[in-house]
Amino acid sequence: MSSQSSASFDPQHVAAQFAAAGARIPAAEFSVPPDVSDAMAVQAIFSATLPAEPIGYKVARSPDGVAVVGRLWPLALADDAVVTELPWREGVKIEVEIAVTLASALPPRADGYSEAEIMAAIGSVHLGIEVLDSRIAEGGKAPYLLFLADRLGNAGYALGPTVPKSLLALNGEKQLVVRLGDTTIYAADARHPTGNVMDWLTGWASKSDRPAGSLSAGEIITTGSLCGAPVAEQPGLLTVELEGGHAMSIRLTA
Repeated sequence: MSSQSSASFDPQHVAAQFAAAGARIPAAEFSVPPDVSDAMAVQAIFSATLPAEPIGYKVARSPDGVAVVGRLWPLALADDAVVTELPWREGVKIEVEIAVTLASALPPRADGYSEAEIMAAIGSVHLGIEVLDSRIAEGGKAPYLLFLADRLGNAGYALGPTVPKSLLALNGEKQLVVRLGDTTIYAADARHPTGNVMDWLTGWASKSDRPAGSLSAGEIITTGSLCGAPVAEQPGLLTVELEGGHAMSIRLTA
């Protein structure tokens, strides 16, 4: 973590670097946010330039155990008639995830929320695919707070078909196969990093100092990868099959 003070850190400058990035930029060329709030300030500045809708976030947990989020953009909603296209370049990674849409808001409150309360607020559950492509050359190996400022490496998300709400309890019981063209890049149990698909969402919902408008009705939240983060070695059609007849595809385009 940087030793600079929060007062000397300029989130506007870092947000501008991310917005202008073409080729990936080495971490050494950035100022590292001093804390989570400064990293989130960079995200807020960058997100202010994006369209207002749809609103979606990925939830995660920092190495210090702090609940954090990253804005999902571009965010493509399910359309059975069209295969979503998301950008590819060398080093891009893929995450297959369970996402939810909120039917009712979960405003910040001092005593947080139980998992049951969050489940009651969920309107629909979906299969989804995230494309990871950090604007930082080192990606997830960069200083964590800088990676957080970079929206946790998000480079696009496709919200797929609805799936049963019971999949929010998924913990390795179903097989997941991910193919890029004719190549299988993942074939194993579908398993969340913590063993609980709801874990990071519950942590974010129960964070009393998160933004007042967060977790509003209609917001889309994706909960964490079920397959690690395999590299997509080339552009092409990416297909996902989750045991039980759940499937979706996106096309990665160079």
